Amino acid sequence: MAEKKKHKFWAWLTRPYQLVIYRDGNFEVLKKIHMNKMGFSLVIVSMFLVFFAIISVLVVYTPLKYLVPGYPDHETLEKIYENAERVDSLSAELDAREAYLGMIRDIIFSEVPVDADFAMPVGNLTEEQIREFNDPTKPRQRYDDSESVNVVDKNDIVPNLFVPMKGVIINGFDKVHRHFGVDIAPMSDVAVFAVLPGIVIESNYTFENGYSVILQHARGILSVYKHCEVPSVKEGQKVRQGEQIAVYGNSGENTSGPHLHFELWQNGEPLNPTDYIEF
Repeated sequence: MAEKKKHKFWAWLTRPYQLVIYRDGNFEVLKKIHMNKMGFSLVIVSMFLVFFAIISVLVVYTPLKYLVPGYPDHETLEKIYENAERVDSLSAELDAREAYLGMIRDIIFSEVPVDADFAMPVGNLTEEQIREFNDPTKPRQRYDDSESVNVVDKNDIVPNLFVPMKGVIINGFDKVHRHFGVDIAPMSDVAVFAVLPGIVIESNYTFENGYSVILQHARGILSVYKHCEVPSVKEGQKVRQGEQIAVYGNSGENTSGPHLHFELWQNGEPLNPTDYIEF
């Protein structure tokens, strides 16, 4: 039964037909084409493929492609390429900035220890000592406290600072126990102010320190404000001296009550804020 149906289908598919082309008017036969249904199907498919190929070539390689709905015009393509280049440039710049901020975070939040035997403020060194220190052929020597150095006034190193928040110091600067700042309990005002004009390089939340703000100032000075409520400044923002940057709070794990933890750094070296600010 199956063989019979298959035979009938094949016979139907290969049954010969004749396509006749007549002249209009007198019915003169101009062309006779003999083919079966299978041949006719192949001709139709081939014609479709050729037509599709021609249309594709015209759309891809000629201005006809701009007539296709949704296809960007020449000006739009130029903007796309230009924006792609800008994105690459911005990505490289952000990577460099992230590396810089990573170093700042290592210093401030990770509290990278400083070798006290080798550390001393650069401002207290003479030009000859700086040249000797940078000479790779000479080994590093420990600094002797009895050695004669030029004494520089503190105001020449760190300019006059605005008080970040008036209050009582409940926990002072202690470099030995790695407390590189002071904890301030406010007397009345809860606002936190920038000690110097600068740029916000960090304004976010961490588990240990809560909402924190870091400002970059001139002369390699950094000021750090931890355990705030939500800061009122954003990264990259310029701030004026005395401008409010946050409200003190009790955010973060490393806090036992509402206060402001304030740190002052210069060239990677922690400074005692009470030496420069009268709270």
